[in-house]
Amino acid sequence: MVAQDKTKKLTTTAVMTALVFVVTLLIYIPVPAVKGAYFNIGDVIIYCLSFILGGPYAVFAAAVGSALADLMLGSVIYIPATLVIKGCMALIVGVLTLKNISFGRYLLACVVAGLVMAFGYCTYEFFAIGGWAAAAATFIPNMIQAGCGVAIAAALYHPMRSLRNRFALRPKLS
Repeated sequence: MVAQDKTKKLTTTAVMTALVFVVTLLIYIPVPAVKGAYFNIGDVIIYCLSFILGGPYAVFAAAVGSALADLMLGSVIYIPATLVIKGCMALIVGVLTLKNISFGRYLLACVVAGLVMAFGYCTYEFFAIGGWAAAAATFIPNMIQAGCGVAIAAALYHPMRSLRNRFALRPKLS
């Protein structure tokens, strides 16, 4: 039974990693002011997979799927930041929804993760890309991305809660 659970988690992690990658590529809008920066909706998948899967599996899927999208889109300079920031986003949602899966807690977790994304990239761009000019040029698009991601993830709450219970990859709570 334990081996079956691990296989189920690893398989789900692989599918979720691919899903983050594909959805990030599906809708991306370059931010012209900063080379390599782009707006995308991959965060929606990160919020959802972290709610369903949680733990190190969600962190891996979010970080690797997003970093592979950066590689594919030519945003190589962002890969180190993406690995850390997207992994942190998944960890935040996973931890905050571990024992409380209410809509309010899920929404709070997504908002906090979205803010971590926006401020994380702002900080990275300040230090690694081009100071205040780069950070300022991408902060508003990152906040819009965070808001859009949270809004879509919130709309998907009920199906995600059903999937979380159906897959039983995390402790089943009311």
